[in-house]
Amino acid sequence: MKNKRLRNYLMTEFDLRIDGLSLRGWGRGTHVFDGIPGEVEVRDALPGDFARVRVRRLGSEALEAEVVEYHAFGYPRIPRRCPHAGCRHDKDTGCGGCTLQQIHYETQVRLKQDLLSRLLKTKDIPCAPLPMLECCTHWQYRNKMELSFGPDGADALGVGLHPAGYKHEVITLRQCDLFSPILAELTQKTVAWAQALGLSYFVFRKNTGFLRLLTLREGKRTGKTMVILTTSAQAHIESGDGRTRSAGEVISDFVQNVLMSLTITPDTFYWSTMSAQTGKPTRIEDHLVFGPPVLHERMYIPDETHALDFEILPRAFFQPNTLQAERLYATIYALARPHIQSETPVLDLYCGTGTIALCFARYGHRAVAIDIEAQAIENARANAVKNGLASAVEFFAGDTAEILRQLIDERDNFSDYLLIVDPPRRGLLPPAYRQIMRLNLRTILYVSCNPESLASDLARFCADGYHIEYLQPVDMLPQTAHIETVAVLRRRVSA
Repeated sequence: MKNKRLRNYLMTEFDLRIDGLSLRGWGRGTHVFDGIPGEVEVRDALPGDFARVRVRRLGSEALEAEVVEYHAFGYPRIPRRCPHAGCRHDKDTGCGGCTLQQIHYETQVRLKQDLLSRLLKTKDIPCAPLPMLECCTHWQYRNKMELSFGPDGADALGVGLHPAGYKHEVITLRQCDLFSPILAELTQKTVAWAQALGLSYFVFRKNTGFLRLLTLREGKRTGKTMVILTTSAQAHIESGDGRTRSAGEVISDFVQNVLMSLTITPDTFYWSTMSAQTGKPTRIEDHLVFGPPVLHERMYIPDETHALDFEILPRAFFQPNTLQAERLYATIYALARPHIQSETPVLDLYCGTGTIALCFARYGHRAVAIDIEAQAIENARANAVKNGLASAVEFFAGDTAEILRQLIDERDNFSDYLLIVDPPRRGLLPPAYRQIMRLNLRTILYVSCNPESLASDLARFCADGYHIEYLQPVDMLPQTAHIETVAVLRRRVSA
């Protein structure tokens, strides 16, 4: 879409009918520019809307626009709960997160179902998705929020989410109904503390500044909390009052004047330092200041009789909606059951903290699990021990394609395995896909967090001898356009 000719249309206005939803939850429509149709994405617009829009930016996929005036609504609107859920590109009015907060939940689900169906059709996927599994909790469901320090307004220090279309600026978070109220209290007290000491935020373009990230993790089943403050790795900080303090002194001050003043004191606090230089790998060091080194969480898959206990390290991935993740993993197991025996082993690729592998191990299956993130694998091994499943699961840290290649060459005995693949948003890269094809397995469960890469990967699988038996979407993140999907693939049998 990066057509320089379309720069001529920046700040121009025209009427547009919205005919679909984009992956980030914006309305999308088509406008004719000098006789050539072009895609337009409109923040705060929904399918069926007819509006006057103004072009604000040339995006990578489409022109990005804002609503000037609505002529007609496709769906009824409801009041937003969050003060940050604004609709304009002005960075003071919207964080870019909850793009569907202005419509009823039932409508959100319907639009996501339509979005998934449309993206699958673009790749001629010969299988319609089943009705989406709805989320029982629409608010305060997130178990992790990572916030950035940056300029809020006229270069004043703030901490929060980035507004739509901005990479470095932030909106200081005053309220977030996707998380528990402790998050807003933490951000407000952190900003007041940082401003009182005259601390600086990190500036990427200059590689200067001290404060980088503020992360809060919460165990939804356990009530445990973990705070991670990420800073630059500098040993001494010159603050706005002209005083030079050691980094350790600043962190101690944060503990005493922020964390200890919260309504509920966090169970664990990490101070993480990040060193990033051009041409060198980013180095992060985690320093445990107080509390247990892990966040304790529990998941019922699907009930307390099959509960799993998890110990989560500060940077390990864990599904952001614990309660709906329980339903996702129970669904994965239910879809797998018709295709496995009690002794069928499992190969879990991109396993993260090992939740899927451990879920199957809890039901008596052996498993082999791979992930590139060393801390996630460290976590997964500890979780296997904690749940008495260490002998049932082998974990490997490293590049998925390379480790899978080595395992196939060394063992050559995966023919009876069930393969479960849960890749990152970009989907399967060619090296990993080639190794999966070498396995030639009868059944594959593909778990996707991105309908676009899902459609592309499913098209490859279908071209290479598989058919799609089921497509089960799951609504993991209400108020957003995010869609999780489980696909069951079966190798076609030659006549």
